[in-house]
Amino acid sequence: MYKFLVKVIFIAMIPPSAFASNDSEFYDSIRTLDTLFEVIENSATEHKFKDQGMEFTHYFSSELNRSFIVNDEVGEVCFTYEGSEVLSCFPCKSDEISGACP
Repeated sequence: MYKFLVKVIFIAMIPPSAFASNDSEFYDSIRTLDTLFEVIENSATEHKFKDQGMEFTHYFSSELNRSFIVNDEVGEVCFTYEGSEVLSCFPCKSDEISGACP
């Protein structure tokens, strides 16, 4: 019983980001702010910006080399990707016209 308790305590002390897979599916599944903050903890930089009239926050975790874009108006993660560049949740740039962006 003692060994079991020691293992449970040890596992509980490991930050959730240590369990995070390098697989994009894991990060793509993060949608809520609670889950995001469990994964990135306090290690992320934060940058607020506007895109096409909406407010967003870009979080970058250098530990994970991963960015998370949060739509501040709905309070959800709308995009996650590798690297620190600030990208958009919108599939098209403002006023872009193409086959994908009518």
